Amino acid sequence: MIHELEKARTFKAKLRAGEVCIGAQLALSDPAVAEIFGRAGYDWLVVDTEHAANNNLTVRNMLQAAVHTPAVLLARPLRLDADEIRHFLDLGSPGVLCPFINTGEEARRLVQACRYPPAGIRGYGPRRAGVYGFDADEYFHRANDDVICIPIIESKDGVENIEAIVSVDGIDGVVIGLMDLSISLGIFKEFEHPAYLSAVERVKTACRKHKKAMGTACYSYEHAVQCMAQGYSLLLVGGDDQFMVAEARRWLESLRKKETKSK
Repeated sequence: MIHELEKARTFKAKLRAGEVCIGAQLALSDPAVAEIFGRAGYDWLVVDTEHAANNNLTVRNMLQAAVHTPAVLLARPLRLDADEIRHFLDLGSPGVLCPFINTGEEARRLVQACRYPPAGIRGYGPRRAGVYGFDADEYFHRANDDVICIPIIESKDGVENIEAIVSVDGIDGVVIGLMDLSISLGIFKEFEHPAYLSAVERVKTACRKHKKAMGTACYSYEHAVQCMAQGYSLLLVGGDDQFMVAEARRWLESLRKKETKSK
């Protein structure tokens, strides 16, 4: 959708300017969820097909809902797969957040999957992205510049190769996948461990050097505030199922306490 490319271009400009962009990951498949989060004012949203029960149809439905909001909605593919990425882009996703990018070569393959030749290998057929043919030519001429391309750094190898990853032309920024990174480092959920903090600092230094946006998933509200203060641009703060779990527990625990007191 051309409107989505406009939002993508604005989003990329914010990243280049170092502005904080607050996002959330969506696991549930109801398009109303994307609409609610978009109306709430999130800058960007990610539909998770890696860990959740989303597919091409639910991604399309959520893109159709998000188009009426200010939020940029990106698909998160299962893996670095040019065919899957092309499909999401053709459905109208203005970019991808791709898991487990571990080398500079994989970063180049990711960018190539998002671009038409000669800059890439994306096949032509922007069905919904080109408004079903109404704006297909305009989409083709703009897509290579406007589509968003963000790798997730979530392994020891990814950290060791971060210079090669962020130096690739077409990479707009990176997001640290903190859970898998802590597992890869052998310190699951030990986010204050020196080895984890050192890895994060290495990513941050490379991003600063190559003028690429730095981001992370946030494990708490306090962590999100801390990251904002430290100059992170790309934040993933919670999501639909996480917020539902937290609120369901909070309401129920509060009511159970009142029930006990009334006896």
